[in-house]
Amino acid sequence: MEFFESTLTDGHLAASPHNPETSTTLPTNIHLDLPIPDPHLGFNERTTQWVHDNTWVYTIAFNRTEALDARVCLVFEGLDTFATVSLNGTRILECQNMFRSYRVDVTDIVSMGENKVVMEFRSALKEGDRIMAQNGGERVTWNGHYSRVFVRKAQYHYGWDWGPSLITCGPWKPIRLQIYTDRISNTKIEQALSADLKTAILTLTATTETISSQGGYTLTATLLSPSGQETRLTLTPASTANTWETKHTLTSPELWYPHQHGPPNLYTITFTLKASGNAASTPGPLHTAHKRIGIRRILLIQDPLPQLPDTPVSGGTTFYFNINNTPLFIGGSNWIPAHSFLPAVKTQTLHNLLCLLRDRGNQNMLRIWGGGVYESDELYTLCDELGILVWQDICLACGDYPAHLDSFTSEICAEVRENLERLRCHPSLVIVAGNNEDYQVADEELGYDAKQPEGEWRNSSFPSRWLYEKIFPNIIRDVCNGNTGAEIGQAGIDGTGVVYWPGSPWGGEDSTDRTVGDIHQWNTWIWGGLQAPYQRYPDLGGRFISEFGMPSYPSISTIKNGFLDPAVPFDENDWNPEAEIIEHHVKAHSFQKRLLGYLGENFRVIYGNLPERIYLSQLLQSEAMNYAYRGWRRRWASRDCGGALVWQLNDVWPVTSWSIIDFHLHPKPAFYTIARALSPIIPIITRTTTNPKPNSQLEALVRSKTTRGAGSHPLHSTPHIYPPKQSTIHVSISSIHPHTPTPVTAEVRTINIATGATSLLLKTELTIPANGAVDLDFGVSIGDAAVQVRLWGKDGVLLARETDWPQPLKYCVFTDRDRGVVLRWKRGGEEIRVSVEKPVKGLVFKEVEGVVWSDNCLDVMPGDTQVVKVKGLQGKRITLRWYGSKELEEGISM
Repeated sequence: MEFFESTLTDGHLAASPHNPETSTTLPTNIHLDLPIPDPHLGFNERTTQWVHDNTWVYTIAFNRTEALDARVCLVFEGLDTFATVSLNGTRILECQNMFRSYRVDVTDIVSMGENKVVMEFRSALKEGDRIMAQNGGERVTWNGHYSRVFVRKAQYHYGWDWGPSLITCGPWKPIRLQIYTDRISNTKIEQALSADLKTAILTLTATTETISSQGGYTLTATLLSPSGQETRLTLTPASTANTWETKHTLTSPELWYPHQHGPPNLYTITFTLKASGNAASTPGPLHTAHKRIGIRRILLIQDPLPQLPDTPVSGGTTFYFNINNTPLFIGGSNWIPAHSFLPAVKTQTLHNLLCLLRDRGNQNMLRIWGGGVYESDELYTLCDELGILVWQDICLACGDYPAHLDSFTSEICAEVRENLERLRCHPSLVIVAGNNEDYQVADEELGYDAKQPEGEWRNSSFPSRWLYEKIFPNIIRDVCNGNTGAEIGQAGIDGTGVVYWPGSPWGGEDSTDRTVGDIHQWNTWIWGGLQAPYQRYPDLGGRFISEFGMPSYPSISTIKNGFLDPAVPFDENDWNPEAEIIEHHVKAHSFQKRLLGYLGENFRVIYGNLPERIYLSQLLQSEAMNYAYRGWRRRWASRDCGGALVWQLNDVWPVTSWSIIDFHLHPKPAFYTIARALSPIIPIITRTTTNPKPNSQLEALVRSKTTRGAGSHPLHSTPHIYPPKQSTIHVSISSIHPHTPTPVTAEVRTINIATGATSLLLKTELTIPANGAVDLDFGVSIGDAAVQVRLWGKDGVLLARETDWPQPLKYCVFTDRDRGVVLRWKRGGEEIRVSVEKPVKGLVFKEVEGVVWSDNCLDVMPGDTQVVKVKGLQGKRITLRWYGSKELEEGISM
């Protein structure tokens, strides 16, 4: 018979003392179905904590209308987390892992007519506490409840420094009914791509499950190329029972490329199982299975770098990706789940976020963080189609996991194997890391000894090292890399699998080593208490920065519609940055102290004004990201830095966080700043300031290869009696064009901030090498002037601009700007031209629902009209402001 599948969506939440019986649509979570206020709004997170202490029961029903000589299975793609499942009163499944799927043969249990499935979900918090008490008690845990490390559940559900504690449960992924006699149970496509990229050998393997004992079968595969060419292949039985395979050679394969480097070409492979001979009573296919693949070569390049005299951060090895024989500078973001309750995430939301990242953000990588989930198939498919590279953490984060327990390791190994089998065909997946920050936990709190013999790992204070450096590499090798690429940092044969990396961060002397592997650079906010000036981000880089960031408030719209609960009457006292409701939607430790420190050091602050605080925090984030991305990109030409991933792209709820796109999908100013810094060709301005009395602790941090190496240096203040600081500038023009040199005309000028008077320093023609840079040095002192660099292509089109300002900005006086800012409209309101008489810093158009800006957060200079394209503005009013101005509330009507 032909394979039959039905997704069961009509469910019920059983009655309890808290709710009547309620119909619901599966997949779902308990918080989505209860008659409770939205936990995201107001203080509702607090008032709904009782939900996680209870047991909840869901039911679904299906009908069987005819008796068939076939197998009947129920497939549970994801149950969150501790669940007992029964069918018609018979227990069929015990689940304790949110990340695994379960296939249950219920052939002997189903009956004619209605069949009822009952799913009982127990409290993950209580179950975790019970397991923890039975196994030695609390273990080191950063963020969330201690028992979370014992539970295979999304760790962010327990609360994080950007998210609420909403420990939900329920059937969070689809439940399917399958009836069949024969099916294709698994497929695998391995690639071997020649070093010159001209030939690819595909090895197709499939396994089948059959219950019929008559006749035989044929298994074919149809290969459809991106250009529409179709090839039919026949698989033959292999030596292993129920396994089929074939090989096929592609000449001049159509390769998959990441964004900005080529088309993300995808091949479609359709496997078809048919009966043959006497068993061919079913003329059509018994079962079909579809896969899409991309052919590409991925290498992680870790070449030695020279050790320079008296330069501790030199030496070590590179850490950058080579895609299809082209070095690639990575500019991307960290991804956290898009909602506290995952069934509420729509495919359109994923599409909108990823298109923002790629099309308007110029980014090429997404790191799926280990405290969330292995994301939906839709997300990885979108990354394949959009040419977005994926860094995937295994779902372990910020904790000391009990890997000495067999029960824990058997669950995590089954989970990792299953999810990698699901994801291995996606060409976007290029690297898998064993965890997020667990090595930092070990470094700081567990007495971690990197030289400890392997045989002692599992019984040490850091037992999960055994998973990260021994077990997971073997799973990757077996599942993804065709039993090749066993060494850490290597993909499969010819670079066609995925790279494995033990953790993020990892490498070198410890997890903060800036000369080897990747680092998380948080010396500007969280760790160590130093809170280094964001202007020093360029000096705090490493070979690859997989986390760094600066928080800011979300848009005013998100605060109005997400922080405040519309069911509660508005209180004007809540419209204050220090109001309890505003601070409830901030989860970062010591946020106000840290934020106000940065704001006070850099800007003129008006206290108690929420719109002012929102604007300044967003400008702070924007400035910090600009210093970081441009400073680290400058080091790409020498391969000292292979890329940077900002923490974070998105939010799980309405919150003040490190995101560059808030929960309601409003890009923050930093989003646009990063997009400009990741354009194919950019100028980078470095203002070198001679300080007669530097901060010795900060300088020690800058010069130390590890954070630990800077810890003993004292902090000294700088008396104001020292002579004024002197500044000179350095300009670097960086290209990430992969193959072609770029001819440009470069102009460098200074602008007096008070008067707007300009002085030309240089105008010259240059050729910027592919994936390289050209440096320009100026020995003249520039004092307190702003410096602007503009680049034009050979056709006279402006390619890029950048402005550097004397720091801190609070010493710059921006007066008489309001009347000098001119907006002109073109093309029926689809283009805005901005010009000024005097320098304007951080001009921001307010994000409005349905309005799409091509650029925002602009530094505008006299004699340099900037053009912003805009969609959806008709009939709406715009609001804008800049540093030193008040918000123009009345706006301009279109």
